[in-house]
Amino acid sequence: DAVSLDQEMEFKIISSENENGQVTVSIKRLQFEQAWEKVQAMQIEDAVFETEILSINRGGAVCLLEGLRGFLPGSHFVGGVPDETMIGNKIKVKFLDVNPENGKLVVSNKRAVLEHEMQELSRGDVVDGVVKALKPYGAFVDVRGLSGLLHISQISYHRVEDLAAVLSIGQELKCMIIDHDKANGRIALSTKTLEPQPGDMLKDADMVYQQADETARQYHEKMEAERKQREEAAKSIVMGLGEGLDNVESDLLSGITDGIDSLLKPEPTN
Repeated sequence: DAVSLDQEMEFKIISSENENGQVTVSIKRLQFEQAWEKVQAMQIEDAVFETEILSINRGGAVCLLEGLRGFLPGSHFVGGVPDETMIGNKIKVKFLDVNPENGKLVVSNKRAVLEHEMQELSRGDVVDGVVKALKPYGAFVDVRGLSGLLHISQISYHRVEDLAAVLSIGQELKCMIIDHDKANGRIALSTKTLEPQPGDMLKDADMVYQQADETARQYHEKMEAERKQREEAAKSIVMGLGEGLDNVESDLLSGITDGIDSLLKPEPTN
């Protein structure tokens, strides 16, 4: 039973008194309003939370949130369009729109995953990916649900004439993150930084992937050494400029002093 005798509960009054002095109350209406208040608070916090997929429709999926039905657009589901196999599964989402007035509740799986994964990824990380699309300018690679661009110039130190001869849709590969935009969830990738020797990606890509972690370590050591060299060179330039200015200043002051001395020096009398 929903209620028991002598049980204290909160209700919402949903009608005026009738001729017998009675009013109609509702537990469900109260719970409904409390659920909307809770999801509004969660939206303000921009929280990530779990939801269960109840059904699939042509536009996406229907999910359950604090007892309310929400809509997950197919374009905001990581890993493609959701299908019947996803019913009953729990996924992480964030809110896109919460509007109690018109009962609109829209969520995004992509926002939740993007935020979490982008926090975990850093420049220089070696990651696994799957080629999802080939374009004249490069390949789009799925990395933990995020779409990364492997530009054609970043595939190998040797020129890539035919992208389709090097990569194919569905191919698994290893690549290095060379840049990322955490705000927009964009990452730039490279495989040429993983080449033990220039052109290895065009000769033996599997060997490149097998040695990726070691090659990346050597690459980072090289970049760090070059950075230190640049810093030392910059310091030397600054120190050299400082010494040069000191000499100029010293010569200038000496010249001014000699001039003043000559003016103040009394002329010899005959």
